[in-house]
Amino acid sequence: MKKIVVAALSVVVLSAAVLQAKESLVTLSTKSFKEIVKVDASGTKKIVLVEAKKVIPGDTVVYRNSIKNASKKSVHDMVLNNAIPKHTEYVADSAKCEKDCDILFSIDGGKKFDSAERLMVKVGDKERLALPKEYTNVRWILTSALDANSVTDVSFKTRLQ
Repeated sequence: MKKIVVAALSVVVLSAAVLQAKESLVTLSTKSFKEIVKVDASGTKKIVLVEAKKVIPGDTVVYRNSIKNASKKSVHDMVLNNAIPKHTEYVADSAKCEKDCDILFSIDGGKKFDSAERLMVKVGDKERLALPKEYTNVRWILTSALDANSVTDVSFKTRLQ
C-alpha cells in the first residue's frame, strides 16, 4: 500500500481562516490526528488519536482547529471554513464544535453552503440530498461570542481514499 504524508493533505486545511474576526489577536492553529484502535489488557477496544505523520488509504484523519482569542474583549460573528482535502471523504456526522455554532457544508468548493439536512445536489433533472462523500467544505459559524483570553476547538473527520 502506498503511504501518503499528511502534511501534503493538510496544506488545504492550513489555509482555513477566520473570515470575520473583529479583533486582530484571534489566531487559528490546525492539527491532524490519525484514529487508531488500541486494545487494553482486558481486550477492550478503544479508539485513540495519534499525530498523523503518515496515513494510508482507509485511515481516518481528524482535523482539529483551535481558535484562540488572546484579546481583552469577546469576539463575535466568527466564521471558519475548511476545505476537505483532496483524496479524502468527509465522515458523516463528524463535524463538531465546542461552543454553540451552526455547521454547514458545501458541495461546490465553498461557493454555497447549507445544513446537511438541506444540502441538495442536482442529478439530471432531479434533486436529491447530497451525500457526505460529496462534501467539499465545512463551515462553522460561532453563534456565541468567543470570550477574552479563551480557546475553542472545531473538528471534522475524513477517510483517505
